Amino acid sequence: MDIRRNHRDMTQQQKDAFIGAILMLKNNVDSVLRPGQQNRYDDFVQIHKNSMGLGNPLIPSPHRSPLFYPWHRILIRQFELALQGAANDTSITLPYWNWQITGADNPFTSNFMGGNGDNTQDNRVTSGPFSREHSQFEVRVWDAEAGNPGLRRNFGQIGVLPSAEAVVSALNRTPYWMEQSGWENYSEVELHNSVHAWIGGNMAEASSSNDPIFFLHHCYLDLLWERWKHQHPNVPGFSPRDNAPNGVEGSTLIFHPDNEPAPWEQTYTVEQTFFTSNLDYRYDYL
Repeated sequence: MDIRRNHRDMTQQQKDAFIGAILMLKNNVDSVLRPGQQNRYDDFVQIHKNSMGLGNPLIPSPHRSPLFYPWHRILIRQFELALQGAANDTSITLPYWNWQITGADNPFTSNFMGGNGDNTQDNRVTSGPFSREHSQFEVRVWDAEAGNPGLRRNFGQIGVLPSAEAVVSALNRTPYWMEQSGWENYSEVELHNSVHAWIGGNMAEASSSNDPIFFLHHCYLDLLWERWKHQHPNVPGFSPRDNAPNGVEGSTLIFHPDNEPAPWEQTYTVEQTFFTSNLDYRYDYL
């Protein structure tokens, strides 16, 4: 079973293997969705862009809906498996980032996720392994038809990163779904959205998975869903909105529109995501 851990607990060798797998997926593995136009990493950007209503929109949307946690759980698990396949190394797993930027918690270092963007170069990242100066990491999918081929960030121009108190407040909320005040509703807006906004650049766009930090961010949200379920053992770990035509237990999660090929062979129902063990991974601790 794969074990996910906090990035601060990884050795530099583990970090290097993770970065190397991302670069291989970006440059050396063919696209399933658009062969010859992009590579396999870019497929995950296209899927997320579609999920935000751009490109070929996915229906139902997995954002601002009960599907948010189940859908993203499958997306990042498939990305994790793709990394393992690209590197032929099953020890590679997704790390998580707890949204703190002090000391060892800071992932934005030159030997890991790289730093902030340069505001004299359209906020393009110029340090670290995902800058065009230091490796071949080229953006190929944008919200529009074309855009900057470099990874972009603009730290702190909008909002603040979630505090430990904000995380506790979110974890205390029940049920899973209730307009504005449920666990999903509150955590998606106050935790998830604020991190995308604070990082800015590519992360502030529908094609946000262009930035590898996207996967560390969503890995932590996935862990928090697990913590929320453990904290509230008598509350259903998932519940649909009252009038939802989709997103109920038994429904199939959608990752591609009818006019695009499936990004992977498997299909998943909502309830198949309820236990990480069903997907053959777990977290180092809760």
